[in-house]
Amino acid sequence: MTRGERVRRPAVPATVVLGACAYAAAIAATIIFTLRPVFVGEGTIGARYGLVMLVGLGVGMIASLVPVLARRGPVAALVLLGGGYLAAALLVAIPGALRGPEQLARALVEALRAPVTGWKDIVTLPTPLGEYEATLAVPLVLVAATVAGIVWAGTRERWWGIAAAIGGAGFATAVAVGPAARTGLDALPGLASGLSREILLGLAAWGASLGWILWRMAQQRRAALRGAGGGVRGVRAPGRALGRFGLGATVLAVALLAAVSVAVPVAQSQPRDVARTSVTPRLVVDSSVSPLSTYRSFFAGELHDAPLFTVSEVSGPVSRIRIATLPFFDGSAFTAVASQGYTPLRFQRVPSDLSLGGAERVSLTVTVEGLEGPWAPLPGALGGATFGGPRAGSLADAFYYAPEAASAVIALDGGVAAGDTLTVAAAAAQETPLAEAGPSPGGAAVAPDLIPDSLSEWVESQEVTRDGAGLAELVERLRSRGYLSHALTAEGTPQWIAALGEYTFEPSAAGHSYDRIDRLFTALLEREGEAGENASDVALVAAVGDDEQFAVAVALMAADLGFPSRVVVGVRLADTDALGWVPDACADVCRGHHLSAWTEVRAGSGEWIAVDVTPQHSSPVSPSVATEADPEIPTATDPDRAEPVDAVAALKGRSGGGEVAPALEAHESWFTGRIRTAVVTAIIVLLLLGPLLGVLVAKAVRRRRRRRAAPTAAAEGGWDEYVDLGVDAGLAPMPLATRREIAEAYGTTHGATLAAVADRATFTVEGVEQDDARQVWELLALDRAELRARQGVWRRLATRLSTRSLLGRGSTVRDDAAHEREQADERWRTVPSRAGSSSTRRRR
Repeated sequence: MTRGERVRRPAVPATVVLGACAYAAAIAATIIFTLRPVFVGEGTIGARYGLVMLVGLGVGMIASLVPVLARRGPVAALVLLGGGYLAAALLVAIPGALRGPEQLARALVEALRAPVTGWKDIVTLPTPLGEYEATLAVPLVLVAATVAGIVWAGTRERWWGIAAAIGGAGFATAVAVGPAARTGLDALPGLASGLSREILLGLAAWGASLGWILWRMAQQRRAALRGAGGGVRGVRAPGRALGRFGLGATVLAVALLAAVSVAVPVAQSQPRDVARTSVTPRLVVDSSVSPLSTYRSFFAGELHDAPLFTVSEVSGPVSRIRIATLPFFDGSAFTAVASQGYTPLRFQRVPSDLSLGGAERVSLTVTVEGLEGPWAPLPGALGGATFGGPRAGSLADAFYYAPEAASAVIALDGGVAAGDTLTVAAAAAQETPLAEAGPSPGGAAVAPDLIPDSLSEWVESQEVTRDGAGLAELVERLRSRGYLSHALTAEGTPQWIAALGEYTFEPSAAGHSYDRIDRLFTALLEREGEAGENASDVALVAAVGDDEQFAVAVALMAADLGFPSRVVVGVRLADTDALGWVPDACADVCRGHHLSAWTEVRAGSGEWIAVDVTPQHSSPVSPSVATEADPEIPTATDPDRAEPVDAVAALKGRSGGGEVAPALEAHESWFTGRIRTAVVTAIIVLLLLGPLLGVLVAKAVRRRRRRRAAPTAAAEGGWDEYVDLGVDAGLAPMPLATRREIAEAYGTTHGATLAAVADRATFTVEGVEQDDARQVWELLALDRAELRARQGVWRRLATRLSTRSLLGRGSTVRDDAAHEREQADERWRTVPSRAGSSSTRRRR
């Protein structure tokens, strides 16, 4: 059979093509407007984004329309789509791709990577992204693939319903990688004012899909009526049709209004959960131990003088380096993990310099030596970061920043490591006194039931104002009536005691749970009751602890007064405490004993004010109190709130009190290294190639079942296999033709013989013998090779993977006599009925 004699795919009506294109354009518009806030800032035009989206729409249209109009299969559409996407990505989506061979090669790799892993860049970078690297390639491929899939599937006679599924999947993907914040439409009146831009886009996508389905069903019905020659057709009643349309429109409008009335308040009361709100950095933070819980370990043993990191190239006034910001308190510890009901920290990638407003800009370089964990040292609100060392590329890819906490993490196994270098630019801290914080703004991030009653009682007994000045007075009294201690026991003379000079040791338990803070303020209350009203601060010293307990105590006092507060772990590069009680500042090398913790309180103006909390160490606890009080060995948590939990502090190899935890017996797992890589790779390959392998296996099982049947069934099965081969090769199934006519149409050498043996097996009493069945399958193998020889390499592959024969070809088997009888039936004429209409008599 020559190329011109092959049976081609039927032409698609122009109305169907136009309808599919219109639906694809509508869905593309919803995707474009959904993703626009991610790439284009408010008040800007975003010409590059608009150009990329228009190009993506054009690529999708061309990739689907050319195969449809040329009556080709999906392989041609995929080839055009892939080539068009790569060309568009290099030409318009990736900036600087054509500047040189090296940039072109790098851009090509990024374009190939974008459809697979580009979504991670989209959901972790702070918006708007603008033209950053290859991020525009993600919406480009999303729009192009969605449009191509809708048009190609929408023009198929049997698969047009899949077009709606493709459109819905494309829009859902855009929502998943889209912005996390809703955009309100306050300018709209009444109920519509509660609508958001995202709800309207969702309604638009739903309406477009519903309209497409209804229009396509009506179009198929009209086509079926036009093709039913001589069938009964009723007379249209315009009034009745208009009434049905009005009734349907009214029901739809009422349902839509009711749905919006219920959905809008529900949507407003629920957080918008998209991929951007839950990514890798949160998993890293959730699985890490709070740095405050291991604070004391840096004052014991070798860690006391162990170098954590070095600071160099300092430019501008830098007084503190923050390592970790801990905004949330759950009753057991201050952590970076949000409790239920609180908005979690949102860590984002940093594509370029961030705006610092009018703040003074400072910069420095940090070189890690002994510091461990995921937290990255920063001098303040980040303006930009660059990386050095042997892992510079990995650090850049794994660096995430939380603007609301001015804190960053490295999402690598083990976090930072020796040799890592971080050069950062940041905003200079404003040294505003706490007394100038003003009135309490409200909105504390600590639940009231997590503030001990003893703390509230002590605060009330101090009779201070509930503003910044009152809080500053409380902090000063707490520090003066506290006493510094880093351990529960002191064997020999620990280094931290030697560094304090004339110091009297007092035992102090580790931890900063609800119970530990409750005991701290209970001791203060009891001492005040013993000493009387006019006692000095020296006589009222009773609270023993260090920065771990006192930073939490100040944060809870601020929360009790209505101030948002958080705890920060870090070091000082300059003296910030007029009383001189804080740990020494580090000049170049920051060591373990330089580590400190302080509290940050947010003023009514929105500024976060750093508050030093280290207690004094010159006036010890009064002997009378020390001898009469019970030993201070508190439990780790409040008994009323205690729950069985794992000892998370042991995960870092140290107990909560700083002592080295006993090593657990390690059992080497076999599922590591090459075995794990091989298994993961096999799973990925299976997921990618599973559908293709499933098609091949299904055809092999079907062929084996047909061939191993009884002789008569095997001969008939051989003919069915012959027709399936032709259908998969792109030939028409010809359900109304005889076997002989099919063999002539397919034009293979042995087709007529196969038809004759199959007819003899079907329509004769004696059937066929085993040798006849064997001959059918031998001739079938020759005709299979002949059919494949007519095709190119890609067409042969498409034939092997085609599912047309598996989905059902609707063929029937009839002999020549039956064919002649049906042709005679078709010659029956239409006769008038009693009612004057026409009806056609057909015998089946």
